[in-house]
Amino acid sequence: MLALVLLLTVLPATEVHAAEKAELQLTLKVGSPAATVNGKKITIKQPFMKNGTVMVPLGVFKKTFGSTVSLEPGDVVKVMYGRHTGTMVIGSSTAWKDGVKIKLAAPPHMVSGVLMVPLRFVAGVLDARVTSGSNGELVVSLVPSVTEEEAPGDSGIDSDVGKTRIGNSHFQWSMNYPPGLVVGDSGGNEGVATFMNSENQYYLEVHASPQENPADPEQLLDGLLRSAEEGGETILDRETYPNAVVPYARIVSKDSSGALWENRQYNAGGRLYELYLTDDNAANYKDFDKYAVLLNSFRPTFDPNDKSQRDLSTVKNGLHEGYNEDYGIALQVPADWSMDDQHLYYESKQGSYLRVKVTAAPSGSTLETWSKELEAQIRANYVDGAYTIKESTSAKVSGQPARVIESLLNPGSGWITKYQTLLLKNGHRYYVEYVAVAGQDEDKARFKDILSSIDIDFELIKENFGRLETDDYPVLYAKTVNKSSNTYGYSIQIPSLWTAVQDVFETQNIEYRFTGGRFQITVSPEGSAEYTVSQLQSYYQNTKNDPKGPKVERVEDITFAEVPATSLTVHQSKNGIPYRTQLIVFSKNERVYTLTVTLNDANATPEQQTLIDKTLKSFVLAGEKK
Repeated sequence: MLALVLLLTVLPATEVHAAEKAELQLTLKVGSPAATVNGKKITIKQPFMKNGTVMVPLGVFKKTFGSTVSLEPGDVVKVMYGRHTGTMVIGSSTAWKDGVKIKLAAPPHMVSGVLMVPLRFVAGVLDARVTSGSNGELVVSLVPSVTEEEAPGDSGIDSDVGKTRIGNSHFQWSMNYPPGLVVGDSGGNEGVATFMNSENQYYLEVHASPQENPADPEQLLDGLLRSAEEGGETILDRETYPNAVVPYARIVSKDSSGALWENRQYNAGGRLYELYLTDDNAANYKDFDKYAVLLNSFRPTFDPNDKSQRDLSTVKNGLHEGYNEDYGIALQVPADWSMDDQHLYYESKQGSYLRVKVTAAPSGSTLETWSKELEAQIRANYVDGAYTIKESTSAKVSGQPARVIESLLNPGSGWITKYQTLLLKNGHRYYVEYVAVAGQDEDKARFKDILSSIDIDFELIKENFGRLETDDYPVLYAKTVNKSSNTYGYSIQIPSLWTAVQDVFETQNIEYRFTGGRFQITVSPEGSAEYTVSQLQSYYQNTKNDPKGPKVERVEDITFAEVPATSLTVHQSKNGIPYRTQLIVFSKNERVYTLTVTLNDANATPEQQTLIDKTLKSFVLAGEKK
C-alpha cells in the first residue's frame, strides 16, 4: 500500500485548461513499458493480459487525465472524475461504477509494489474512449470535463482523504462520510443521492425537495405512516424526536418482499429531507441501531468553506450539467429546470425551455442560408405585429463558428425571447433553441452562460449514428405523409412539419401539434352527428358573457369528404392567448367523426392556413373518391 501511495504521489496531475478543452490522450501497449502521456513519452510498469483483460498501472490515469484516487481501509480504492465514481477492492472481482455493481474479469492487484487495474473499467469511470492504434497500441482519450479550478492538484491521493462528511451544497444537507461508503448514480437528479457500502452491507437514499408548508415531527410521522400503509408495508417501529438537534420522525417497516427499511423525514429551510436505509441482513427493527450514528449525523446544512466535506452537487452558479452520451453533447442548464438528457430537452416550471437537435445538413447548406431559412419560418408562423427578428450575430460554440438568431415573439400573452443557435460541422446541423418566456428575465440573462457551456464531441456522432434526418424547412413545408386507418375507414395526408402527439391511426384519437396550433381526429362508434353538434354548441355557450370566453362565430352545413357535415367556428382566449377553433362533424357507417383544428390568432398566417386547408381536403373516407 505504501508503494501505491508513493507512486501516485510523485505523479503530477495534468493541468487542465477548460477554455481550450484539448483532448487528453494515453497510449500504451501490452507487454511494453513505453507509454505516451499527452504527447510525452514515459516508462511504466508494463501492461499485461489477465483473463482477457488488459491490466495497467492505476497511476497513469492520474498523470494523463487528472483523475483523483483515494485509498481507504479494507484495500478499497476509489477513482473519481467529474460526476463519476469507481470503486474497486484489491484482490476482489467486485467493483462499482456510480453505485452499480460490476463483475470484473480480473481483479486489481499489486505487482512489485504497483497497483495494476483493469484498463476498460477505469476508462469507463472517466467516460474515456478506448481505441486501437496502428501498431497494436491502445489509445485512451477524452476531452476534460472539469474546469481548471475544479481540477485536482499535485498531491496524488487527494480527493477523499481528509473528507469526513458528504452532502449537497445546492440542496443544503450533509452527513458523516464513513470509510467504504460508495456514491451511487442518481441519474443526474440533484434532489436524490444514493449510497451503498463497499461490502454491500446496506443501501441508503437521501431525498431533498421543496416543502412550502412547515411540518412538525408529528405531522411528518403521519405522512410516513400513511405512505407505508398505502404501500402495503408492515410498521415495526415508530417515533418522533422533537428535541433532536434537527427534529424528525422515524419509522421502521417491512415491505412486501420482506426487506426491512428505516425511513426518516426532516423539515427545515423550506425543504423536506427523506432518508431511506435498508439492510438485507436485518431481521428485527433493532438491527438498525448500528446505523444510528450515521443517520443521526444528518444535518440540513452544507458549509462550502469546510474542506472536510465532499460536495455531491454539480450545480455551479445556478447551473447544472446535462449530458447526452449518444451525441456527445454536454451543456449547463438551470438547476431548477426539469432535465431530459435522452431527448436533450430542458424546461422550467414557468415555461422557459432549452432543446437541442442534431440533423443531417442539406447539400450546400451554410450558416447564412440556414439562418435565412429559419427567419423565413418565423415569418411564416407569426402574423405581422406578433414577432420581431433582431439581427443575427456570430458566436463560438464548442470552439466552432456559429450563428445566433434572437427573436421576440408574442402569442398574445406577452413577449417571449427566442434564441436559435446554429452550428454546422462534418455534414451535421447542431441546433440549440433557448426560449425565455415573458416575465422571466432571469432565464434571459442565463443564455450566454448556457451557450458558452456547450461542449460537443463531434467525432462521437460518426460512431453512434448512420444517416440522420434532414431538417430542411422549404422541403418539409411541401412534404406530406399518407396516414390511414383500416379500423375507422379513412386516410389523410399529414404535413411533415407537424409533430405527432398521438399517431396510432387504428385508435379513436389522433393528435398533431404545430406552431401555435393543434389538429385532432376523434372517431366515436356511438351517438349521432346531430347529437355531437348539439353537445358542442352547449359546451361553447358563454352563459356568463365573459369577453374572453368562447364565442360561436359560425355554424354551417357543408359537404366534407363527400358526405354532409356541420362546421362550427369558435373564438376564445385561454391563459391570455386568443385562438380560433374549427370543428367539423359528420357520420359514416354508424360512426361519428370530429376533426378539430385550433390555431392561435398570432399564428394565423396564410402559410399556416394553407397547410390546414390542404390537410382537411386530403381526408378521404374508405370507398369515397376525391
